[in-house]
Amino acid sequence: MTTREHALRYSDAAVAGLGVLVCVVMGLLGQPDWWWSTAMAATLVLRRPAPLLCALAAAAISTVHLVLTTSLLMPGDLVLLVAAYSVAAHASSRTRQIGLLLWTGYVVVLGGRILLGETETVTGANLFVVGLVAAGLLTASSVGFVSHRKTDALRVAEFRRMLSEQEADARAQLATYEERERISNDIHDILAHTLTGVVVQAESGRATAPTEDVADLFTGIASSSRSALYEVRSLLTWTGEPGTHPTPSLDDLDELIESFTRSDLRVDIERSGQPVPLGPGMSLAVYRVVQESLTNALRHGDGSEAKVLMDWEPDALTLTVSNPMDGASRRLPIRENRGLAGIRRRCALYNGEAFYESADVFTVVAKWPLTIQKDVNRA
Repeated sequence: MTTREHALRYSDAAVAGLGVLVCVVMGLLGQPDWWWSTAMAATLVLRRPAPLLCALAAAAISTVHLVLTTSLLMPGDLVLLVAAYSVAAHASSRTRQIGLLLWTGYVVVLGGRILLGETETVTGANLFVVGLVAAGLLTASSVGFVSHRKTDALRVAEFRRMLSEQEADARAQLATYEERERISNDIHDILAHTLTGVVVQAESGRATAPTEDVADLFTGIASSSRSALYEVRSLLTWTGEPGTHPTPSLDDLDELIESFTRSDLRVDIERSGQPVPLGPGMSLAVYRVVQESLTNALRHGDGSEAKVLMDWEPDALTLTVSNPMDGASRRLPIRENRGLAGIRRRCALYNGEAFYESADVFTVVAKWPLTIQKDVNRA
């Protein structure tokens, strides 16, 4: 049940309670037959969730009173008008037809009891009363039917608007996918072909290298270029296409560090605590943070060494990457460009946080909570 439906139920209960209170007060002030009116007012609690049941109960109480006393019940019979409106406004088409039969039968009983009663004679006043009741029930039903048609029209208009928005969103998403596919193809052509050329030239350089050190240098270039080529293909090709490289994760961390070692960056890695399995997304995020931090160490540090510390706490994983700064970089302010901003985004994606500090040593600290991750693993 929605919040709106709960609110309507409460409002119906409040209206019924107010009606009962009014009838009780009128009884205390001397109104006869007030308990009949009180019973009819209590039926209002059903006027929206069960309008036909509300109408049947109210009509039954009024009919019994009419048969016993040969008089209308005031103010209880006013509930019949509310019930007639509720059936027409809130019930289904079949139920509305049953409601019309119910009100027709009530008017017939009223007319028969008043006009054909043992002590009653047909007078203009009696005819007026019967006509007034019939007109009141017909008017209440008509107003309820108009309200029902208006509600249906608004519901249909809202549904069409929702369909129109969904269609517009689908068209926009389709256009976005098509544009991304075109861009992916262009990027693939540029990067993949360029990296392939780098690999070929590095292999040729290794074959013709005059010394072993130069050959090792070309080997590192070829290996790094080939790894980057695999990642480009895995990112820019369709999921499930054969021949693509799987998404890197923490299992590939040693291979990543080895690739930086071949670039003459000595990387010391230290692990503490008890590791826990990570989901593919979070594992990729940790991998990328290490990759970006070591890349910054190679580009902006003194290029000699870097330290990686992975601290597995019971409820968090803390990753610390530090490297000495060269003389020129120490004097320059640190600008948070795409690399550092990307580290923050990858941490925030899994409710983590990242910060860095720069002095003689540049340090990046990233921390992810593991509580949610453990719950996912148990599930």
